[in-house]
Amino acid sequence: MRLGLEQQAIAGVKWGAVAKLSTQVVSWAVTLLVVRLLVPADYGLMALCGVVLTTLSGLAELGLGASLIQARTLTDHDLKRVAGALWLLNVACAAVIFLAAPLIATVFAQPRLDAVLRVSTVQLLLGAAAAVPEALAYRALRFRWLAAADITAGLATSAATLALALGGFGVWSLVLGTIGGAAVRTVLLVARSPLIRPTLELSGIGSLLRFGGAWSGARFAWQLTYQVDVLIAGRFLTQEAVGIYSVAMQLANLPLQKGMSIVNGVAFPAISRLQDDLPRMRRRLLDAIRVLSFGAVPALWGISAVAGEFVEVALGEDWEAVVPTLQAIALIAPLRMLATLLATALSAVGRADVELVNTLVSLAVAIVAFGLGVRWGLQGLTAAYVMAVGVSFALNFPRTVRIVQISARDIVNATRSTFLAGALMLVCVNAARAGLPIESHALRLMGLIGVGGVAYTATLLLLDRAIWRQMLTIVAALRERP
Repeated sequence: MRLGLEQQAIAGVKWGAVAKLSTQVVSWAVTLLVVRLLVPADYGLMALCGVVLTTLSGLAELGLGASLIQARTLTDHDLKRVAGALWLLNVACAAVIFLAAPLIATVFAQPRLDAVLRVSTVQLLLGAAAAVPEALAYRALRFRWLAAADITAGLATSAATLALALGGFGVWSLVLGTIGGAAVRTVLLVARSPLIRPTLELSGIGSLLRFGGAWSGARFAWQLTYQVDVLIAGRFLTQEAVGIYSVAMQLANLPLQKGMSIVNGVAFPAISRLQDDLPRMRRRLLDAIRVLSFGAVPALWGISAVAGEFVEVALGEDWEAVVPTLQAIALIAPLRMLATLLATALSAVGRADVELVNTLVSLAVAIVAFGLGVRWGLQGLTAAYVMAVGVSFALNFPRTVRIVQISARDIVNATRSTFLAGALMLVCVNAARAGLPIESHALRLMGLIGVGGVAYTATLLLLDRAIWRQMLTIVAALRERP
């Protein structure tokens, strides 16, 4: 029996969650082990490499993968032309990074960055091979197969990274582990995709290029927006400070990144199919916001509440400086989650041009905020991040809701109970901290997590029983085999 769109979307979330959860335990364990084996300077170097690579990778793809997912109709010739364009773009960007690597290393006064950047360009070539097969899988809503590929690639990345770190390879354990996982995923995607022979005859894909160009411009500006902190910090702060900041960002945003990668991977193709039925799309978007806040608020604000104990247990005393940054970033993360979902909805209904405007506004705000904040070191950088996320959301929200046809009141009604429960959870955890007669750091952390979980659950039961019924319905749907 063919599933309806809503059932396919729930199945997509299910398989996306299976992929993430299957690899998350291993990934977290490996990350904590590798953090202990490496030094902050290694993470600072990798953060700088990531800024350059992710920024250029957006140009290398030019949004053509997204345009294949969003397009109403496609021909085989369209696929061949897009594949050819992707290879041209990725090879060109890889060549630019390879040739510019010594100059980039000089600008950041990091000699080791030269070799790290040159080796990392392999990821762009792998991306060129994987882009069309991945887009076709998303367009066909083949979430189960994509989950299997992600699980295999994630485990390969973790295994390679840990083995290299134990072997004393330092920053190269991060670089080569990432490349290894990307190679595994690319091989799997290509093996299960129809054979698409790239052609350099690019005429006739103007509509795909226009949407892809706007989408890619938004992604490029977004990458700059969320990497400009490291770019500025890498120029004015020490490697250790950049490493501490990047680790805090990684820990605080890991639940957000994993959760939103699942949701956006499903939301973009699903909303694309609803772009001609805006009332239905509006209802489903508000449902998604409501469910996301249910899980994201306790996870992210919970990290903020127990940051001190978590860092002490998981990372050790050498990483104590991470705590204030981790607390602040985790607190503002739900707002970033909401902004990301609304941006996905804009692109899915074909308004990547509006998303581009929003992202350019966010980029301008971020440059000003971090340019000022870096004067006060790591603390100033952290405060600038919080301000940039909040101000950007306030400026972009009115423009966004006019397109997706939801109001601020709609969003407040959808999320009010979860944020109130989260606030009470924070109060209870901080109050319990002074009263817990536990000396063991690990047991103290578990005790505080328990207090927070009970406070959040009890408050939400009192304020919003309807959301529990909604979650039970979703859980029942997730248990069904598609």
